[in-house]
Amino acid sequence: MTWQQRNDNVPGWVYLLEAEGYHGYIPGVYLRRCKIGLTRSVENRLDTLHSSQPPCDYKVVRAIYVDNMALVEDSLHRQFKHRNVKLVKSREWFDLLPHQYAMVLWMFRQYDSKRNHPISPRVIAGGLVALLGVGLLIGYSVRESATPQIQQRIERK
Repeated sequence: MTWQQRNDNVPGWVYLLEAEGYHGYIPGVYLRRCKIGLTRSVENRLDTLHSSQPPCDYKVVRAIYVDNMALVEDSLHRQFKHRNVKLVKSREWFDLLPHQYAMVLWMFRQYDSKRNHPISPRVIAGGLVALLGVGLLIGYSVRESATPQIQQRIERK
């Protein structure tokens, strides 16, 4: 069996894990040790993580489904490369300050392809009901303002 390079430029999951129990401190500053990675199955990745990563408990902070997981992961890694922690078996760990952690979460929301899904039917129905109400209000006000003019014309004849 020959080794084939895996193509990660396909739809899949980009995840943000936090190492629980690891709390790095710079005097007066709280750090979060986080992993930004990609996978085709988040559950399978969590199962294999303990054999290939530093021993600790992991918490999935966020996982988003994207059209090109390698592109999104690479973009996130480049954005936070100055916070990268070089471990023996992984280059995907980052020590993030609170404002950087918030920035990662914001970027995950921006990349989330689920945000681009069509508007839900409830929102559409609510908008139509609101438009109907506004239309009725405008119709009644136009009719009431036109009524005196019609009565004046009738009285002149």
